Amino acid sequence: MKQIALTSVVLIAVVTAIFIYTNNTDKQIQTPSLQSTSQLDTAIDSTSARDTFEYFLSGLGEKELDALQAKFIQFNSQRPVDSQVDKALFQQYIHYKTYLQTLESDANSADFGLDDLMALNDQLLAAQLKFFTPEQQKVLFAEENQLRTMALKKIELQQVAASKEEFNVMWQQELQLLPEKAQLAYKNAALMGSLANTEGMVPQEQYLIRQELVGAEGAQRLAELDAKNEVFNADVDNYLNERQALMADDSFTMEALESAITELREANFSSQQQRRIKALERIDDANTDS
Repeated sequence: MKQIALTSVVLIAVVTAIFIYTNNTDKQIQTPSLQSTSQLDTAIDSTSARDTFEYFLSGLGEKELDALQAKFIQFNSQRPVDSQVDKALFQQYIHYKTYLQTLESDANSADFGLDDLMALNDQLLAAQLKFFTPEQQKVLFAEENQLRTMALKKIELQQVAASKEEFNVMWQQELQLLPEKAQLAYKNAALMGSLANTEGMVPQEQYLIRQELVGAEGAQRLAELDAKNEVFNADVDNYLNERQALMADDSFTMEALESAITELREANFSSQQQRRIKALERIDDANTDS
């Protein structure tokens, strides 16, 4: 039995890339006193009420739910009155998330067919209306619900289309029915997919295809970014190798080893890169231990 909450994450993940093009990063606020430890290098996401709810709830595991609710209330009270969210709505959202954990599906997620996915969609919509009014549902879930519906429509068209060309025509017709903002999101996602497909190509071929997709100036910027990333990756590899050598030296005390690694890190990377490098260290340690 697979919990519906987990299955819904899998389904929504198919179109997750679309969301990043509609986020408004200008609406993020840095308030360390209101954040969990793992969130200190991030900003509180106030793009929408739901984004804010999810941000605070992501601290579960580090802090108790009551503490997170208190932090949300404090954050909410510090915002302009016209930007504040109804505190009761946050409580409703918590009840909704808890309820999702109780729902189950008989089908194994790996064997889900279109009918199973559509039934799952219906259950999610029903769960939303169990805890929210139609107006609240629209505010919290309109974008997600539309994207999930389009994902189902895409699967349906893939099954009925006689050829890839016919599918493309039918899919474009479906996209034309969407609001302009949603159409742009899908186009951006498709563009990113096309750019991702150029990874691993020989440089000349890669540049020409990118030029067709984003123009000469965009292709040049991507080439420059690739070059910077290549240098950075090489620097990271060298640093991690040197760090492993230090860690293998039994002559160091724990304090001396920590000091030597810090000195090595700061000598090779800027202050803005330190947090990222520490994260890469943890990944490298996990891979080494396994």
